[in-house]
Amino acid sequence: MKTILNTILIAAAAIFITQTLSAQEFRNVKEYNLQNQVGLKGYDPVSYFSEGGNKALIGVNQYKLNYMGVIYFFANAKNLDLFVKEANKYEPTYGGYCAYAMASGSKVDIDPLTYTINGNRLHFFVSQRAKRNFDADISGHELRADGFWKQISGEEPRK
Repeated sequence: MKTILNTILIAAAAIFITQTLSAQEFRNVKEYNLQNQVGLKGYDPVSYFSEGGNKALIGVNQYKLNYMGVIYFFANAKNLDLFVKEANKYEPTYGGYCAYAMASGSKVDIDPLTYTINGNRLHFFVSQRAKRNFDADISGHELRADGFWKQISGEEPRK
């Protein structure tokens, strides 16, 4: 019974957030780094920000959400709930493409275990080398990547 109730509550929250944000925010998901509509290769976007240290966790089918055309999986109900409350905080920048490559105007796939968090911005990278290069000048690379992401997708970058 508890599982059914959780599923109903999650579905209701997903419908509410999708309807609320659809009217407020332009999305161009055809430009996102997705596989069968799934973002972050199935990793839980909230887990990167988890208390007690960042730890990327694979999401599970039980906690799945189609958020404005992108399917995200979550490790648990708590993370799904946090995402529903503040999706813009947890979504990856640049449609889930490599932030360092985006700073040069390129869409390059990522390793979901190679990332940097700058404030509330979750940046992913294709390799540790790309991460080190990006991290050497985060503000400069973010500025350039933000501009290219706007050109490529038409979207405002995640902040």
